Amino acid sequence: MTTNIDEFIKEGTNVIIGLNKWSEYKTLRSNKIAKSFAQRRLDPVGVMDFTVIITSKSCKKYISDINSEKVIEVKEEPTFKSIDNSLKEIYPIYKKVTDSGLLSTFTLIALGGGSVIDTAKILSMMLSNNIKYSREAEQWHHRVSTKRARRQIYLICVPSTAGTGAEATQFSTIWDKENGLKYSIVSDKLNRTIILDPEISLSLPGEITISTGIDALCQLLESTWSKKADTSSIKSAKLGYQILKNNIVRTVDDPKNQDSRLSMLVSSYLSGISISKANTTLCHSISYPLTALLGMPHGLACGFTLIEVIKFNSSNENELIKNTLLATENSDSKELINEIEEIFELVHYKDLMSPFVNQIISSLDKILPLTITNSRASNNPRNANIDDIRFIVEKSIDRITN
Repeated sequence: MTTNIDEFIKEGTNVIIGLNKWSEYKTLRSNKIAKSFAQRRLDPVGVMDFTVIITSKSCKKYISDINSEKVIEVKEEPTFKSIDNSLKEIYPIYKKVTDSGLLSTFTLIALGGGSVIDTAKILSMMLSNNIKYSREAEQWHHRVSTKRARRQIYLICVPSTAGTGAEATQFSTIWDKENGLKYSIVSDKLNRTIILDPEISLSLPGEITISTGIDALCQLLESTWSKKADTSSIKSAKLGYQILKNNIVRTVDDPKNQDSRLSMLVSSYLSGISISKANTTLCHSISYPLTALLGMPHGLACGFTLIEVIKFNSSNENELIKNTLLATENSDSKELINEIEEIFELVHYKDLMSPFVNQIISSLDKILPLTITNSRASNNPRNANIDDIRFIVEKSIDRITN
């Protein structure tokens, strides 16, 4: 993997890419902390570091050798309840930092998938702005721009999946599962270090590799036809799409291939950069109740309507998806659809979706009113009403069953 992505790195972000970079970082960090402890024996005002690790059960083996004040295990997508509970656990640790002086630091290490990284981003944003409850955090960006994370807070993001691009985005997903609703919490001024190391994703199960890869695919494509797309977001999406197209099938077929795993991590990162500017659109909007109410993996839910949304957006002689065709290097929507259909077939997408079809059909009337979200559906280049979405969903079901 030799692609240079320097132009797609945000201010306040450090991106480290390559095999064994996580191990190298841990060694460097351990030596730095040991040096600070040695200094404290001579000078009681030396730097103190308080570390909290946020991870998943399957990723604990990658953080077992790190000294920390607490390890929080994320078991599902962030919810208002889970975030509030996690904040209660770590706030006393953060209070030690604020009470001990400017030379102390608080490090949040997020190693895992999108849910792990989103959890860490939300907690960092809440601590930086002295927010006590996640419901307040969800409304915070409507009132005032979030502060740049305080100097004492360091956020380290190490994605284990190649899909959400959460390590690169300013927004984090939080769910109200009871009501089938998804919200975004904006943390646009978090300083962070991102480590893209394929070692972390080599043991990822095939179904998660496929689902997260399709999530990245949808983010890259949706960001090109979004109303908010600009030259920069289209450029990052184009690079990300080409990398994904050349590596997603290879990664599914050969999951221990380090080069393709790294390429998918970079593609996912670029998908995050792309939607940071352009946002997602109708595919994501339709996906949210599918995940919240039916438990469908997010990437599968986004990919479910991808082809039919392309058709819907192509009704005006491809005018609404001209940026998409430019980014994917296709001459028309038919050629693009054929390309996506081939990817779906080679990664066995239908096999993963088939168990959800009956649930979608039986829950359709309940799902439909929840599919139009102002923040995503309104970003689609062609406005869609409930009847349009019903048609898109029903046609998408036909694609899975036929």
